[in-house]
Amino acid sequence: MGYKINLVNGNIITLDESCPSADTISLENGKIAGINAIDHNHKSIDLQGATVIPGFTDSHFHLTNLGKQLDTLQLKDCKSPNEVAEKVLKKSAKMSHNDWIIGFGWDHNKWHEPNFPKADILNSLPISQPIMLNRIDGHSAWVNQKAMELSGLNVTPTPPDGGDIINDCILIDNAMNPVQFVMPKPDETIVEKWIKLALEIIITRGITNIHDAWQDPITVKVLQQLSEAGKLPIRIYGMLGSSHPKLLKHFFKEGIFRSEKYTIRSVKAFIDGALGSRGAALLEPYCDDINNCGLILISDKDFKKLAQKCQDAGFQLCTHAIGDRGNKMVLDIYSEFTKELNNHRWRIEHAQMICDEDIPQFAKAGIVPSMQPSHCTSDMPWLHDRLGSNRLHRISRWQSFIDAGCKIPGGSDCPIEEGNPIFEYYAAVTRKNHNGTPNDGWQKQEAVSRIDALKMFTTWAAYGEFAEHRRGKIRPGFDADLTFLNQDITECPEKEILKTEVLGTMVAGEFIFNKLN
Repeated sequence: MGYKINLVNGNIITLDESCPSADTISLENGKIAGINAIDHNHKSIDLQGATVIPGFTDSHFHLTNLGKQLDTLQLKDCKSPNEVAEKVLKKSAKMSHNDWIIGFGWDHNKWHEPNFPKADILNSLPISQPIMLNRIDGHSAWVNQKAMELSGLNVTPTPPDGGDIINDCILIDNAMNPVQFVMPKPDETIVEKWIKLALEIIITRGITNIHDAWQDPITVKVLQQLSEAGKLPIRIYGMLGSSHPKLLKHFFKEGIFRSEKYTIRSVKAFIDGALGSRGAALLEPYCDDINNCGLILISDKDFKKLAQKCQDAGFQLCTHAIGDRGNKMVLDIYSEFTKELNNHRWRIEHAQMICDEDIPQFAKAGIVPSMQPSHCTSDMPWLHDRLGSNRLHRISRWQSFIDAGCKIPGGSDCPIEEGNPIFEYYAAVTRKNHNGTPNDGWQKQEAVSRIDALKMFTTWAAYGEFAEHRRGKIRPGFDADLTFLNQDITECPEKEILKTEVLGTMVAGEFIFNKLN
């Protein structure tokens, strides 16, 4: 496995306190064999000053969804609901009358009139196909009357628990379930296609590992087959979707699954929705929707049952929580169980809005905040209208967590965000958008140092999957998972970070992407 090579003349950032930097490393059998020592029996590659870091890990990714979105109608750049409708109309002409029109990425907060669209925009189109267009955060969807009829929602007087229906066409959180239930289900061939489409993009971004945050039975089967066939270029840490009881029962009985590239030892659950669709559970109402405090998507009873099963099986529980009320609920329930667990590392995915008094509880209970920096910079233009000035300091509290002693696995939530570690790193150290605004950074007190930001996507990401003994640092005996950059992102001018180019991606000592020579 892997080449026997020396990497020489590099700027090597090890993140290993015993040897923080180097200019040469040797690799053998997929591992780091030595630091600053050349083995003359090995081939040497001259890095010509390129920067080498431990391989980027994205700790919150949606692999199949990325491939699926690449294969569906793209709506991220639409500036109005009518522009969305125009794309839908063009798409319909290429499809049979019974096919579903699926789209992704619309964001009403970016429209000239930032309101949820009205039902007649899609319903007035001269087409027969059912339509489901997922919002950018994945927590709401815009559907037409045909989709409502097929799902039965058009005759339901009240939305499902944990969901809402707005304007007779916008389905929030659990209200999407009836439509998703009647949509055609992808088979193994389609899911494999989506996974391969996603992997083609991932490897060019320097990503050596992802934590895949919601896996269904077909995804698990396809990934196991690819792993067994040696066709997984990167490492994947799987989180089983909590809404698949048979899948959970199987793995809770069989135990943790481990192969060289694919591991399953965690479960993903949801407590609330997202701020963008006003589904995140808040302690106080939304400022721009004063009768709404968001949604709770699972009952205390069911969540505690799930936590108990994870505890009994020795599985890590990773729960989506965004609003301050949602995070408190997860913290309180987690804390009931983690007292009896040793080194559990149960995670809160996003931990986006946290009250002052809750931060110490993370550290005390050993709960891991898994966070995505670009969520902060994507949401900041409209957060004041949604939350008011007195709650803005609760958003994306990276430095507060670090000061409390927490390790933060960093991710992107791709395809909600771009899935580019350089973009996430930039957001973490600047809290600015790609135009460099606001000048001083948004809630700048929570920006992190260059080295801590790098740890989020390397060392602390490894900790988040119990792999800190073999990845996340460049150290003898560790896996030779490396990312090669054209400049040192820990030292270059801030405005130059976004111009950083990935020159290579290496997993287990083998290049899976290489522009070095």
